[in-house]
This record gives sequence, C-alpha cells and structure tokens, in this order.
Amino acid sequence: MRADRLISLILALQDRGKTTAAHLAAALGVSRRTILRDIDALSLSGVPVLAEGGLGGGIWLDPAYRTSLTGMKEAELRTLLAAGDARLLDDLGWGQTFRETQAKLRASVPRRFEPGVEHMRQRLIIDSRWWWHEAGEPNLEVLQAAVWGDRVIEGEYQTWEGGAKAVRLEAYGLAAKAGLWYFVGRRAGEWRVYRVSRFEVVRASGAFARDPKFDLPAWWSAHAAEFAGELAGFRFSLGLPEDRVRYLRGIAPGRVDVVGPWERPGWVRAGVGLDSSLYAELVVLGLGRRCVILDNPELADAVVRRCREGLAAHEGLT
Repeated sequence: MRADRLISLILALQDRGKTTAAHLAAALGVSRRTILRDIDALSLSGVPVLAEGGLGGGIWLDPAYRTSLTGMKEAELRTLLAAGDARLLDDLGWGQTFRETQAKLRASVPRRFEPGVEHMRQRLIIDSRWWWHEAGEPNLEVLQAAVWGDRVIEGEYQTWEGGAKAVRLEAYGLAAKAGLWYFVGRRAGEWRVYRVSRFEVVRASGAFARDPKFDLPAWWSAHAAEFAGELAGFRFSLGLPEDRVRYLRGIAPGRVDVVGPWERPGWVRAGVGLDSSLYAELVVLGLGRRCVILDNPELADAVVRRCREGLAAHEGLT
C-alpha cells in the first residue's frame, strides 16, 4: 500500500541522511519515478523533505524533523514481541529491562491485535542457548565495559591445549552465538575472535582510536561464514544405508551432502566435511559396521587403529 511505502520512505530518509532517489528506489524496491512522486506527496503533506540536484546533490529530511510513527501493524508487533532472548540479555545486565519493555509493549497493543499476539505468545518461544552451557561469564562485565568505552584489555587467555597466553587487545565488540559469548578484538591490526569463557584474567587499560570503517555486523557475518568453512575442512565420503543418513546429519548437522546411490542395495554415498580427523573417527565409529569409508585411506587406518587400541584396553573385562 502507498501509505506503508511513504512511512518506509520517511524512515529510510531518517536513517540514511542525504541520499539519492536511485538508492531509495533500490532500498524500497520501486522505481526512481515512484520515489520522486512519493517525495512530492510528502512535501505536500508537510513533511520537510529537501532536495538538491546536480553533482553532490540528493534528498534528505530537515535535520530537526523526527517522525513519531506509532501505528504498527500486527505482524510488526509479533516480530518485536518474539525477538530477543532475556536470558542472554541477563548476561549483559539488561534482562530485567528487556522483560519490562516487553510487558509495556504488550500493554500498548491495540485491542484488535490482542488475540493474535496472545496466539503467537502461546505457540512460539525463541531460546538461543545450547542445551548444556556454563552458568555465568565471570569476565563478561569487564569485556562489555571495555567494548563500550573503546578500551584496550590485557589478561590471560586459555588455549585449546590447556595452557594460558598473555593477550593485549583492542575491544571492538561482543557476539552471542548458540548461547555462547564471543569477544571481537584487534591485535596487530587484525580482528580476531575469542571465547569469553576462556579468559582467565582480564583488566582494562588505556583507550584506543576505533577504526570508523569497522562494521561489526558485516564483519561477524563474513567471519562466521569463513569459520564454518574451516570447520568443514576435513572431507571424506561414506557409503551407508539410506536410513542412517538422518543419524549422520544429527551428529554432523549441516555438513553432510548425499550425492546419490552407492553400489549396495539401499545404500547411498554421502560427502562429509568436519573440522578434524578425530571428529571423523568418532563419527565413523558411531556408525560401526553400517558405513564404509570410500576415499580416505588415512581415516580408515586411524579407525582400525582406534578399534584395536579399544579392544586391547578392554580385553578380559567382559
């Protein structure tokens, strides 16, 4: 509807500042001509839209103008009420504020929307935490303060091998994924990711000049995609019964690709990408005799060796 598009146009102008009709058309999915007609309509209705032609020109709202649009649609209300995870926000000290905000939002819902909102509330819950997780993040408060204040942090970080190393990092951001908190810091000009729970000692020191070009959401999205690819770097193929594919996908979600039938009746060929040979050994041992390694002899040798070691360790105990 045109009214919805005009509201979206005002919000886009408030968010973007000075921009072009072409950019607005792309953002709203309409033609440049439609944008120009809508700009005229806003001006006639009293919205202070300014425009300037030529090189460096554009369209913008009077900086003193701010709309107070309150007429939300039911779908928009559902989205706001469903979004967020109070338990994750508890880690930041914002959980109670979030709950109070949600309560105020529910109280302000127009009566005609109340049945639909309650219908959604009783049928949908978003719980982003993994089934098992450590309670609390003892260093999260210090890291959060450092991120907010553009501070450098110093401390000790536990490595995968179990040792500790000294770190000195510029605090750029925090990200929560699958219920776990990650710290984004810059060291020697490069941004890196650290598990918050593996910081043993943390303290804030001096300030740093934040790179104004750094965009945390965009950087995290690219990093997550790259990291997921690295986690699937150890690749091999299995022949297995078709009814075991679901089990395989359960222990290696998102990293199994069935490519077609295999030579045994009812069996298929599946490509698997995992982060290590050890993980691959565990997967193959879990499937037991109901799988065959097709193209990775080193993995097959490792599985055989693991089986022999297990037999030797348990021989005589049964």
